[in-house]
Amino acid sequence: MNSKAPSHIRLLNLLAALRELSPFHAMSAEEDELLRSLLVRWHESANISVTDVLSRVNGVSPATAYRRLLGLRTKGFVQLRTKVGDKRIKFVDPTALSIDYANRVGLALEQLSGETGPR
Repeated sequence: MNSKAPSHIRLLNLLAALRELSPFHAMSAEEDELLRSLLVRWHESANISVTDVLSRVNGVSPATAYRRLLGLRTKGFVQLRTKVGDKRIKFVDPTALSIDYANRVGLALEQLSGETGPR
């Protein structure tokens, strides 16, 4: 990687390289964006409802957002959990694969910060 490139370019290159790793390359760009937003939200709250996810995806219909969510489930990045006592409510939970993805992003950031050093 070109260490003379600005930090944001190196970060984008690291994230692109991460996406090329199996099984992450199987995600579409839209699924990747949804997964990244879910990772941030899981950090803030353990119970994220499907309805909440669908209402927060900008620029697409709830049906399209749901297809993206199902795509992540099919590829093993999320699982759906039914609320105890009310089967109409479902929550979106991370899987080991999505946690691995988050850890790899963290390692990429550590690598980037190690390259930049103190300023």
